[in-house]
Amino acid sequence: MKTNDFISVHALDPGDAQFVAKMRVMAAPAKGVSRGVEGRAQFDAVMASVLAPNNVKSEVETIGGMPGTWVRPANAQPACALLHLHGGWFNFGSAAAFTNLVGQIAARIGVSAFIPAYRLAPEHPFPAATQDVLFGQHGQLTS
Repeated sequence: MKTNDFISVHALDPGDAQFVAKMRVMAAPAKGVSRGVEGRAQFDAVMASVLAPNNVKSEVETIGGMPGTWVRPANAQPACALLHLHGGWFNFGSAAAFTNLVGQIAARIGVSAFIPAYRLAPEHPFPAATQDVLFGQHGQLTS
């Protein structure tokens, strides 16, 4: 693990290699293909196929005007949290679809995690998603 004052980087667990290989095979046909909004359900289905972790609860909540999903492992350190900006190139993905994956991460590092449900392009072009994360969907600075 690499650590500085702000960031801790955890190496991929060797036990995840099989899952990562399966994800690469599943994603290979879509590489380089622009699917637009109609591809969201397929992307979410792939992400939702991650096994749900044991002893992790999830709940939808709004923080600073930003809706999203909390994942809270039983072993969470009380003074720590992870902000997970989900993948999908700001076009795909939803906070709900990433719940199991982020739950696995949160349980392994022992922190609760918040997955913001930021607005997606093309309906909400750049920089809408990044503004949502910084200021919430109602324009207030999140805390």
